[in-house]
Amino acid sequence: MALMPIERGKIREYAVATENGRPEYLDDPRAFVPPTFLATVVFWEQLTEAVRSPRAERAFTELGIRPDVRRLLSAEQEYLFHGPPPRAGDQLLTSLRFDRVSEKSGRHGRMLFVYFTVEFHDGTGALCAECRYTSAYLTGDQDATGRNARAPSGGIGPTRSGAVRGVLPERWFGPVTLTDIVRYQGASGDLNPMHHDDELARSAGYPEAFSVGMLGAGYLAAYCTDRYAPDSVRRFRSRFRELVWRGDRLLATGRVADERTVDGERREVLELRLTTDTGAVAVEGAAEFASG
Repeated sequence: MALMPIERGKIREYAVATENGRPEYLDDPRAFVPPTFLATVVFWEQLTEAVRSPRAERAFTELGIRPDVRRLLSAEQEYLFHGPPPRAGDQLLTSLRFDRVSEKSGRHGRMLFVYFTVEFHDGTGALCAECRYTSAYLTGDQDATGRNARAPSGGIGPTRSGAVRGVLPERWFGPVTLTDIVRYQGASGDLNPMHHDDELARSAGYPEAFSVGMLGAGYLAAYCTDRYAPDSVRRFRSRFRELVWRGDRLLATGRVADERTVDGERREVLELRLTTDTGAVAVEGAAEFASG
């Protein structure tokens, strides 16, 4: 449990790092946070503690696994907002919770997925947001790079068949540079050296350091807020597929797949995709935004 202050300067820094140029994020003293901003919780909360909890240890023991946080690879992140997102000046109380471990067998062998959640409570104690994490746990059946790790399918596709409402305009990002990657790492708090240290990355079997998955998710979020107001995000989910390398250009595309009403609020449900200029899918996403 930790106290997380929402700082105007950090919102601005994060927006710049994800190429989000909306004036509301850059200039408003009470700016709402961008859709993936709560990834910065790592400045305040040690997320690896979820795997070290007694519940997690029991779950791993039942599967015959000794937990090792070094073997976790982020596969998916989902942000839920119970109303307008937090804004600059807010003070949030965080709460970290281990949820479960699931096992999946596939052509690459045994796969384990670890699920945990961070809850965010406002000054009244009300739950205002959640971050739901899915991480692949690399066993001896996967190579050290985790290239075979894929989040379990489900939840990203359309919510109702034939419910296409409109296609969003495309937007290009990049080419991705080392400066882009390091800028995002500093803004988000994800300082994993695998994303900027070529020598370390090569020692793990990669040709060079690779981009941060959440940078791609941040680009998709910026793509959405080109269209939707900063206070309208209610859900943003991203699934990481292929690695992004320096020099890649990234194309954000999306469509309105559904419309729904939740607690009297109309929402548009989006399907999102971030692809490289070679056609590889880097990030798949789904989102909900209040539409009136």
